[in-house]
Formats: sequence, C-alpha cells, structure tokens
Amino acid sequence: MNQPPSLQPIYLDANATTPVLEPIATSVMSVMLADFGNPSSAHVTGVKAKRLLEETRALGLEIIGTQSGELLFTSGATEGIQTAVVSAISDYLQSEQLHYDSPVLLYGATEHKAVPNTLIHWNKMLGLNARILEIPVDKVGLLDHNFIAEHAHQAVMICTMAVNNETGVKQDLKLLEDTIRAVNTDVAWLVDCVQALGKVPLNMDTISIDYAPFSGHKLYAPKGVGFLYIRNGRPYTPFIAGGGQESGMRSGTENLPGIAGLKALFEILMSKSALFKSGEQLQQHRLLLVEALNDTFEDVSYHSDPELSVSTTINFSVAYLTNKEVMDLFDAAGIRVSGGSACSAGASSSFVLEAMGLTRWQCENAVRLSFGPADDFEFITNACSAIRCLKPSLQKLYLKNNEKRSAKRVNYIGLTQLECDSQSCWLFVTEDFEAIVYNPIESVIQKLSRIILSQNLTCTAILLKQDSVKQQHARERLLSVLEVSNETNYREIPTCQKWNLKREESEQSLSYVLRFTNGKRIRFAEKAQAESSSHEALFTPRGAGFDLVTEKTGLNKLKPIEINSVEEAKSWLSQFEGVVLDVRDLVEHEASKEHVKALFGMGDSPSFINIPRSRLANELLEKRLNEHTPYLLICRTGTRSKKAQETLIKLGFKHVANLSDGLALV
Repeated sequence: MNQPPSLQPIYLDANATTPVLEPIATSVMSVMLADFGNPSSAHVTGVKAKRLLEETRALGLEIIGTQSGELLFTSGATEGIQTAVVSAISDYLQSEQLHYDSPVLLYGATEHKAVPNTLIHWNKMLGLNARILEIPVDKVGLLDHNFIAEHAHQAVMICTMAVNNETGVKQDLKLLEDTIRAVNTDVAWLVDCVQALGKVPLNMDTISIDYAPFSGHKLYAPKGVGFLYIRNGRPYTPFIAGGGQESGMRSGTENLPGIAGLKALFEILMSKSALFKSGEQLQQHRLLLVEALNDTFEDVSYHSDPELSVSTTINFSVAYLTNKEVMDLFDAAGIRVSGGSACSAGASSSFVLEAMGLTRWQCENAVRLSFGPADDFEFITNACSAIRCLKPSLQKLYLKNNEKRSAKRVNYIGLTQLECDSQSCWLFVTEDFEAIVYNPIESVIQKLSRIILSQNLTCTAILLKQDSVKQQHARERLLSVLEVSNETNYREIPTCQKWNLKREESEQSLSYVLRFTNGKRIRFAEKAQAESSSHEALFTPRGAGFDLVTEKTGLNKLKPIEINSVEEAKSWLSQFEGVVLDVRDLVEHEASKEHVKALFGMGDSPSFINIPRSRLANELLEKRLNEHTPYLLICRTGTRSKKAQETLIKLGFKHVANLSDGLALV
C-alpha cells in the first residue's frame, strides 16, 4: 500500500526538550536489558550497577569543573530546586548564628517559574515567612546588581540562572558572585544551570555557587533524570527520605537507565566529539536561521542581544501575526517551535519579556526557536529552506510588493473576520479596493493595518461598535498606523453613500446595515438579530456578529458528526461523495496541501478546497457553499473546524463532519 508523502518534521524547540541521541539511547537500552542491577544489591550484578553509577558521578563532577563538590542524582531540575530551597531555609531556621530582622528570598524576574513557585511554597510550609523579592532585569535581560546589593545582607537565599530558557540571555556569574559576596558571604546562592550544560563553560571550583540543578532531557539524555551540584560544606537536608540511597542524601532506588544516559552524555562532552558543534558553528547556525526569518517575514523583532545570549536560542515576534498564527504556519510546514517556555504553555504573555520591558504585542506574541548543539549544518539549512517556503503564500496576504492591484491578487475582497482576545473585528473590501472596518480592536490593529497596506486598499470608513474610549483609541491607533505609512490608505466618506451603508441607532443598540444591489445585506451590530422568521442570524463565536439573509426558517437540529481517523474520513467521504474543506489560513493550507491531499487520497480532485474560517462568512454570503453537499472540515487540531461546523449546522447544512483531533494527530 502506498503511503502518503509526509512532511519531515524539523524540530526547533530544543529548549523544551531534545530527542535522545542514538549512542545515549543505546546505553540506556543496554542497562535496561542487560546491566539492570540495583546499585544497593550486594551481588555482582548490583556491584556492576553501583560502579556505573559512581563512574557517572565522577564524570559529571569533572564536566562541571569540581573536585570537591557533591553531585546528587535527581529526577530532574525541579527536584533539584526543591532540595536546594528546603536545605537553605532549614539551615537558616536551625542556625544559632544567622538571624535577620527582615529575612528575604531573592530570585531573578526572568527565572523559570519552578524557582519562585518553590520559594513561595517552602517559605510558607517551613514557616520562614520571609519577604520574597523579585530582582529586576534591564531591557536586555541582565539582573539589577544594585538591587541585589541593596537586599543581599538580609537574604536567606538568592536564586539566579546561568542561561534563560526563553531568550537565551547569559548572566555574568563572576560579576554576580562579586556583587553577592561583597555583601553576604553566608547567603545560599542557587544558579539554575539547566540551559547552560553543553553551551557555556562551567567551573564550579572557581566560583561560590552553592547549588546548581541540571536536567538530562535538555541535552539529549532521557526525561526523568538530572543532577544537583552542592558546594562542599554547604547545608543539605534530604528532600526524599526512605531507604538511604545516595549516601542518605536522596532515598529511592536510583534511575540507573537514566543515569546511564547521563554517563553517555558526559562521555560525549568529555571527548569533544564532533557530534556537538563548536561555538563558532552554532553562531553560524543562528545567523542562517535569522536570515531565513528576515527573508520570509517583514517587521521581525528579536528580543535578546546575540552578544549576550547563547547562539541556540532565538526569541522573536512578527508585527502583524500572533504567535499562534506563526506556530500554525510553521507546524503546517513541518517546523516545530514554541511560544515561550514549555512549562508556561497556556500563558497569555511572556513574563520574561514583560520583565525586560518589551511591548505588549511582543510579550504576548513571542515565538521561541531553539536548536541543539548536535544539530548539524544540513539540518539547519533544511530548516531555513522550510521557513522560506512560506514566503510565496505570505506574499499573497501580508507582504508588500509592487504588483499592480487587481481583484485576482487582492485576497480580501468581501468579508473577513479577525478574531483575538474573545472579540471579532470585521473587514469588508469592495471590488474597487475600498475597505470598511467594523469594531476595531487593539489586538488586531497590527494585522488589520498590514492587510490594508499590503493589499494597497483604501480604508473609507471605520465603524465603531460602541462610542467608547477603548473603541476610539483603537480607531486612532489604526489611523496613525495608516498615516505613518505615508500612503493614502484612509479616506473617510459619508456612510450613507457609495454602498448604501446606513447607520441605525436606538436606545438598545447601534448598528450599520450594508445593502447590496442583489438584495444581500450585512448588518454589523452589537448583537445580530434576525428581522423576521424568514431570516436567520449567524453569530460569531462570542456574540458580535452579522445578519445573513437565508431561505431557512429554523435551525438545523442535526447532531454534529465527529470523525476520529483518516480511514474513517475516507470511508465517510466515499459514502457521501463529500468534499474536504480545509478551514486553515491560506499559508498553512498551501504549506501542506500536497501532503493532506495524499493523506485523503484526493490527488488533484476538486473535492478538496480551502476556505479559511475568517472567510467563511463571505463564502456563505456569496453562496459558494451548498447546504446539501457533505463537507469534512479539517484544521490543525480540530478547534477551528469544530467552530466552523457549529456555524454551518446552525445555517441548515445537513452533512457536516469534523476531523475531531485535526491533522496534528493523523
């Protein structure tokens, strides 16, 4: 059976996790299958396991540059952070010498959330009740040393990081040491080294770092294993008590397969293997990726100084695309990136970029592209090619060019819905390239203005949903962006002219009705309401909407059809002679359309069409969708297609199925 061509995944989210390298995986598997002994067992198999464990410990100490410190195997960096915090606070509470009038716990404003959340938890649970203070950072992400010097004399613990997981910014650890120890020689100092291993030099014997957590899966070892460095003589309280493993410092049977993975990783690092690229090579890889981004997108902002950051992390935003839109585009092209820290997934804004004082747009729409030191030149050039493949489709929608304007080239003729922050803004474009904006909202101004400018439209009216300060501000923001362009992109006309656009106002609502010569009508209103039983309201998902005149008198009560696999989808399409309707944006669609066609066995069939969900209303107005045609709706994860399915069912479409988990899981 012929398999559909697949998009070779290009993984550029190494700061979240990395694949396990083959030599490391081989070592792990060998221990799982052959050398599987318990290091606490007295027989030969146990003795061999113990030797592997101690050899790994010795190598790890050498890798991080210490002959005197302790190396404790953990489940990962989070456990290491817990152990360090509990040890430091417990020691202070038990100390007869140390007692501060107003004890504080300090942490960097851009630390991984595992650090402040751990401080808050154990500060309360152990009864320290210290003030927890956030160390500010400057605009490039470097810690405020004056703030540290001001508060370090009362500090029980100071937590910083070597390399930031979102931006790649490196802290000057020697300078930090000078600042801290000049004020307080006893304070416990934790440095999160998770993103530093294999990327920056580490020499623990030359610096007074007390605790340093590491995690294996950030550098090609398995998940679930890490280690904690503890400076010789510094306080230690076991975080996990029990059978007394790890010399009583961390009970529980050691994760020997994971530790074998660390051993293999340490051996690669020690050998200076060509498997890990040099600093110069990594810098070249970064430059190639930045060039590809600049060639593909316009108005790209980079959020860290490359001179102050590791080469393997690029944090950026595009002025007119949300980070979700960028990630959707990349995903369609087989490129995996993230919107920031994997452990902050779901957050609406990057607290790291907020702390650096970046704009709201940049904080909310940052994209993190990160690669590993084992990614070779061929991999990076393939990634650059995949990124550049998005440009032709982007050119149609957002990129400025000098082509002569034509209805065929302008992709926004008719009605387009722009959604963000649970609100909808509507753009209507005539065949004369004149645009009406209804309900401008701050979060879509960048994208809206980019559409108007790149498509060379003339905005002739900006209609406010309500006469509020927020709406007025959004209108002024849009006007200012259009005026800054030095182009004639705004010319307000009386709303009673040209398209028979009429303002209707009552005590309850304000609406604008746009009437067409063919009898069609759009009503922009705070709440779309049908005027008679022969009309039916089509709502946007969250209330603001437009009236769409249809022939139906009632809503369709059919139960939505959920499709759970490609095979089920093929069977359904064959049975009903259905059409695959891709509701992803044009760039996403074009980036993977050949793959999707092959997936459903469609070839060059006309039964595979693309109507972005933002254009669904327009296609319904133009009657380009047939309510009797069976449609299978698809998108990346099934979310957008589910919403489109709900809309079509409301309008009386009889056979509408949804690929429930989207294309991501097929």
